[in-house]
Amino acid sequence: MMGWLMRVAVISDIHSNFKAFEAFFEYIEEHPVDTIIGLGDYVTDMPYPRRTLDMLYDLMEKYPCIILRGNREEYLLNHRKQDQGWHISSPSGALLYTYENITEQDMDFFEGLPTVMDHVKLGDCPELTLCHGAPEEVRGNLKYDLALQDQVMKELPTQYLLGGHTHHQETISLYDKLYINPGSLGLAIDEKGGHADFAILEGNKEGWEYELLSIPYDLEGMLQTFSESGVDEYGLVLNRAVKKTMETGINWFYFAAMDAMKLSGKPLQQVEEDIWDMVAEKLEL
Repeated sequence: MMGWLMRVAVISDIHSNFKAFEAFFEYIEEHPVDTIIGLGDYVTDMPYPRRTLDMLYDLMEKYPCIILRGNREEYLLNHRKQDQGWHISSPSGALLYTYENITEQDMDFFEGLPTVMDHVKLGDCPELTLCHGAPEEVRGNLKYDLALQDQVMKELPTQYLLGGHTHHQETISLYDKLYINPGSLGLAIDEKGGHADFAILEGNKEGWEYELLSIPYDLEGMLQTFSESGVDEYGLVLNRAVKKTMETGINWFYFAAMDAMKLSGKPLQQVEEDIWDMVAEKLEL
C-alpha cells in the first residue's frame, strides 16, 4: 500500500508447534516486515520445545522483535520457584514434559520478558499497547469476559491493543479504540485445522490497518512427532485433545477439560483416571 511506513507481523500462542513456526518463517522471508511482535505462549503442549525456542532466538537475531511472555511461560516460571506437583500421565503432564526439555537459560529468558507494554512506538505510527491476555491479567479473555473487555478498552491508554491468548482471530472496536487478536500460530481455533494464524499490521502516522492471515503448515509432520518424542506418555487424554484440535481447528482441549471437571466435580489436577477414560470415549479422543 502507498504511504505505509511500517509493516509489522504479530504472532501469539505457538505452543511448541515448530512446523507452524517454520511456515511463518517462510512467509516473512517472501513478504518482509520491519518488526515482529510476539505476544507469548511460545511453548508447552507439543513436542520438542527447544526447537521452537531456537527458532525464536534465531528470529530475534534476524529481525527487530518485541517479545512478551504469556501464561504458559508464567506456569513454567512458577514451577521453577516452587514445585507445582506436576507429574506424568496427568493434566499437567505436558507442562512437565516442557519443563524437563528446556534449559535454565530458556527460563532466564522467560523471566526477563514483560507481560504488558504500553505506549509502544514504532516509527511515526500511533502508539500500541501489547499484552498476552489482558493488560493487567495475563490469562484475561477479552473474547468471552465482556465486563473485562469493556473495562480494558475504556481504560486503554492508547488507541490500539494487541493481544492473544484466546486462539481466535478477531478484532473489537470499542470507545474509538481497536483490539486486534492475531489468533494462534500453533494451535488455531479457526474450524479449519492445519493452519497457522497471525496478523500483519501496516501503519503510518495516521493509523494502523490490519490483515488477519492463515497459512497451511505441515500438520502430518507435526503430529508424527508426538509419539516419537514421548510427550504422549506425559499428557495422555489432553494430548489427544490437542492433536484433534490441530486437525480440526475446534477446541477439543477445552471440551475435554470442562467435561472432566464437570463429571468429577473436582479441579482439573484432581480428576481421576477413570473419569479421563470416560471423557476420551465420549469425545472420541
